[in-house]
Amino acid sequence: MISTLWNRLASTRLCFWILNLLTINLVIAGLYTTSDKRYRQINSQLLPDWLQTNFDADCWWLITLIFLFSALACNIIACASQRMMQLWQRRLHTDKKHTLLLLCPTLMHLCFVFILSGHGLSECSGLKTKMRCIAGQQITVGNSNVKVLQQHSTFHSDGVLKGNLQHCEAQLQFTTDGHESIEQLKVLKPVWHAGTSYHLVMSSKALPNQPPRLQVIIKQDPGLMLIIIGNALMCLLMAGYFFIIRKFRHGEQI
Repeated sequence: MISTLWNRLASTRLCFWILNLLTINLVIAGLYTTSDKRYRQINSQLLPDWLQTNFDADCWWLITLIFLFSALACNIIACASQRMMQLWQRRLHTDKKHTLLLLCPTLMHLCFVFILSGHGLSECSGLKTKMRCIAGQQITVGNSNVKVLQQHSTFHSDGVLKGNLQHCEAQLQFTTDGHESIEQLKVLKPVWHAGTSYHLVMSSKALPNQPPRLQVIIKQDPGLMLIIIGNALMCLLMAGYFFIIRKFRHGEQI
């Protein structure tokens, strides 16, 4: 019984259906998130906090999305474990280089689970909050006081983009244990301070020659290291795998 369940959990057919259901679920998620503005708050709130105040019947797609990603992770782990056991049993009859080559795709899949775990950890723990980007606005993050000194927007002065927003920036003052530091925060150029990242975003559409409303998204990502390590390992494995494959195809010795 257990062996049958394990084989079904590790089957590629199950993976095929999960991926198809994930695709459908993500399409539906896109429709919901574009029609309901409350889902945008997930970017500035931890998922458990958002669910406490916003959970209703319309959130079914979010629950199924979490379930499907969890099922995919379990399927990958089971499939990878089964594959590694097969390679281990054949190790005495297979060249070590070929064994490592066959092992690479399995390790890549496990790296994906590593990355997925990092995203899940960051969405369910750590810190996510925001503050309005207005001069004088301040917030306490950990043992640091963060204050907006000023914010500035520039516009294109000529050409077809005349009057349109060119770029935005804000000046933040960090006070930690009596020590002060000032950092320039720009859109798509976050600032890191004491393990926390600060992101400048527009909370409203920019009108010609009018500064947009800005806010600072504050995040602590406990899963960031898992994501970085997982991506780095996956890139190294992919590079090595395709390099070795190329060598084999040209009949070269490794």
